[in-house]
Amino acid sequence: MSHGLIHHPSDDILLRHAAGRLSAGPTLVVATHLAACPHCRAVTRMGEAVGGVLLAEEPPAALAPDALDRALARLDMPASPPRPASVVPELAPGLPMPRPLHDVAHGPWRWVAPGISRIRLNLADATPGERAYLLRVAPGSTLPEHGHRGQELTCVLAGRFSDGTGTYAQGDVAEMDAGHEHQPIAEPGEACICLIVTQGRLRMHGLLARALQPLVGV
Repeated sequence: MSHGLIHHPSDDILLRHAAGRLSAGPTLVVATHLAACPHCRAVTRMGEAVGGVLLAEEPPAALAPDALDRALARLDMPASPPRPASVVPELAPGLPMPRPLHDVAHGPWRWVAPGISRIRLNLADATPGERAYLLRVAPGSTLPEHGHRGQELTCVLAGRFSDGTGTYAQGDVAEMDAGHEHQPIAEPGEACICLIVTQGRLRMHGLLARALQPLVGV
């Protein structure tokens, strides 16, 4: 991913990530962005350091009477065999899947509409109403105009897209909430591939988009 990033997760999102307070979907988006963004990694480390200081100032908690015995028993357990090396999955030929997505269960690309396809991601710890998926949009294709009933986080993995809030390139994060409405358009050049997490269903505009929404699952 490129390091010339313009759009980042908000400080609130980064600090909640540092504190372990994000749900599975947003955590996946932030982890993917952090792999490409030294600035946000520094903000996250600062949040972790502050949390460590606050934790150190907390009064010590009493251990369970058998805590030492259980710890020693774990040390005596046989080591797990090493996991076999696996082939790194690809988003497209020559484009490897970002490391945070390697162990996320997913299926193949599925056709959604002309120029648009999707992979649904299965997050074991997702909160109710939380959806995660990869979206691939052909250059010049336009997504339906829509609003949101909850937060939407998008990390660009390849290509670029534009909407009313700006232009987002590889590694950038778009952060939307219930007050935002937009219509993303894939920029000319290569296909735009994004990791998207939504909380709650989208508010689609247009009869056709609303009719197709139950089939698409967004």
